Amino acid sequence: MIAYVGSEPIDAPAALGDDTLASFAALSRLHADGWGAAWRTSTGVSARVVAGRPARRGDLAEAVPAPSTAALLYLRFGSAGSGAGEAEAQPFLRGDQAFQHNGALSPPDLLRAELTDGERDGLRGANDSELYFAFLRRALAPGAPVDPTRIADAVATVRTRYPEACLNALLLTPTALVAVHSSASRPAPRAAFAARGFAEADLPPGHGDDYNVLFTRRAASGARLVATTGIPLAGWMPLPTDTVSLLTSDSLASVPLPRVASA
Repeated sequence: MIAYVGSEPIDAPAALGDDTLASFAALSRLHADGWGAAWRTSTGVSARVVAGRPARRGDLAEAVPAPSTAALLYLRFGSAGSGAGEAEAQPFLRGDQAFQHNGALSPPDLLRAELTDGERDGLRGANDSELYFAFLRRALAPGAPVDPTRIADAVATVRTRYPEACLNALLLTPTALVAVHSSASRPAPRAAFAARGFAEADLPPGHGDDYNVLFTRRAASGARLVATTGIPLAGWMPLPTDTVSLLTSDSLASVPLPRVASA
């Protein structure tokens, strides 16, 4: 997954740069279960998802239909047992909040049990990442500025239920781009890659022991980018581990996840 935030509206190819966009698009030969995008508009946040087929470079170049101050892009590698329809595709959009997650929360019923009846009724699919989004939305007070400390508290609670899961995620609202960086040093799913015919020597960069690390940089376009491993990352810096970060075009503010007693 990758995202950008700028001080002025900019289209995705210009924000990311041709090389970064091409490298990200190349990942779709492995992350081939669908793709999606979310972006800020003049009235909120919109999204588009496509299920069941890999993205082409042209798809990603045109995924954000107009210049925007911030956007998310996502390539899906579906977890075993997850559905393949658009209800499972990311980024998820609820109101003016878009969310995408790298990782698998197993068993998902642990988190499902934490949701209220109303939160469960609002689910559209059976994706564990959607459960994660539903839980984190509690930290987003309607009409209030996004508070990364509240989000960190919610992520820390999820961590107690899933101590070994990757919780890396990106959240987009009309006023904030937020990155959750807490991978638990989860190794790459090499067996799942092999099951799709990818020998270790054929994997893209960043799909080994350094899998699922979030990096950021200020691009030549002036936009700030944040991306997970898989593209060339020379000149990028890793986000602090076990943090929630609020990103703007010229700043990065991170708060640590609090320590919460295990459930």
